[in-house]
Amino acid sequence: MYINFNPSRGITGGDGKLESTLQQFDSSDQPQGKEHIALSGAREFTVYRIERHTTCRTVPMRLTPSQVAEWREFGASCAFGEFFTFDAEGTEANPDDPQTVELKHKSFKEKRYPGRLYEFSFTTLQVIA
Repeated sequence: MYINFNPSRGITGGDGKLESTLQQFDSSDQPQGKEHIALSGAREFTVYRIERHTTCRTVPMRLTPSQVAEWREFGASCAFGEFFTFDAEGTEANPDDPQTVELKHKSFKEKRYPGRLYEFSFTTLQVIA
């Protein structure tokens, strides 16, 4: 997995590039809109857009404090709808299918295990129609 983002919070002064391996990568398309039921029982649907939600979780990684700070920078810089480039199967040197996505609000989570092992999970959001 490769992520390229604009480090806008200034936590680490890094270049905004992260690489890892994913242990979970699940996508689902969800229509966004509303439903109206008339008094006669007829239903009307208004669809505004279709969003692809992708849930991602990294494998546990042994990271230095500066590397952990870079992951936290990603979570802070993209927390409020900023777009970033996400490639689930590729790397910086060998891209596979990079997509411009945004981080779903409040989805970035950090889990720490003994021995400086860290696991990060987040959900990306992409408008596809």
